[in-house]
Amino acid sequence: MSVNKCFEKRLLRKGRPDKLKSTKALDMSARALEQAEKLMEHEFYEQVILYSYTSMFQGARSLLFKDGIIEKSHYCVVEYLKENHLKTGELDQKLIHWLDTYRIERHETLYGLEHLQISAHDASSAIDSAKTFLDTIKRLAET
Repeated sequence: MSVNKCFEKRLLRKGRPDKLKSTKALDMSARALEQAEKLMEHEFYEQVILYSYTSMFQGARSLLFKDGIIEKSHYCVVEYLKENHLKTGELDQKLIHWLDTYRIERHETLYGLEHLQISAHDASSAIDSAKTFLDTIKRLAET
C-alpha cells in the first residue's frame, strides 16, 4: 500500500505540527530503549526486540508529530518515512529497513503462532539499531 492509500484510508491523517507531542514521543523512545537494555541484562530476548522496536516506532512518531501527521498504522508510518524523509535524504535506507524489519518481528512475536528463536546476538543488534535510529531522529528533531 502506498503512502497515498494510507491517507485515503485515513491510516495517516494531516493535522497540525505538534512540538510537544514530538518531544513526548522522543522521551518515550528513550525510555523504551532503556527498558530494552534492562531486559537484555536478564536475557529476555523476545522482549528486547519488542522494546527496541517500540523505541524506533516512537522515534518515527516524533517525526510525524513534527510534520503534523497522525498515524493509525505501523505499516503506514514506514511508508510515510520512505516518502517524506528517505527521498529527501534525511533518513538512510538502512534505518527504514531496520524499522520495517523489527515491525514485522514485533508482529510475529505478538500475534504469530510460531515461536521465534531470538538469540543474544539478535537482541543486541536490535538495541544497537534502536540507538542509531534514535540518535538520527534526535538530530532531525532539532532542526
